[in-house]
Amino acid sequence: MIHPNLKDSITIHHIVFTILDLNETEQFYTKIFGPSLYSNADTAMYQVGQTMLIFTQKEQANQPDKKFNPSNIGLEHLAFGLKNLEELQEVEKVLTVNNIQNSGIHIDTSSKKEKIWLNDPSNIRIEFYL
Repeated sequence: MIHPNLKDSITIHHIVFTILDLNETEQFYTKIFGPSLYSNADTAMYQVGQTMLIFTQKEQANQPDKKFNPSNIGLEHLAFGLKNLEELQEVEKVLTVNNIQNSGIHIDTSSKKEKIWLNDPSNIRIEFYL
């Protein structure tokens, strides 16, 4: 087992998503996080806190009936942690202004904490969570 001090200092450096349409995905995440730090024909990267979100275009042609299914083995959802209700309300405003469909702020049934969930263009579920 690694030492507890080392464990406490570890962060998630990056998460890589294989997505259906890079242009659509980049437009979506730019509305939330601002411009990507890096982008080319098949990759876009965003810095969120200490974590990089990396989106890569799949090589096959876009097949809408083959979108991500959170019930399959793999990523079920990604949750971004926020510190307080005011931060969550700010995220909700950004989503609303950009016409991004979302759940609105509500209480999670398990944790009893506030959250918002939404799906990105590849139907990957993301949450903003207290």
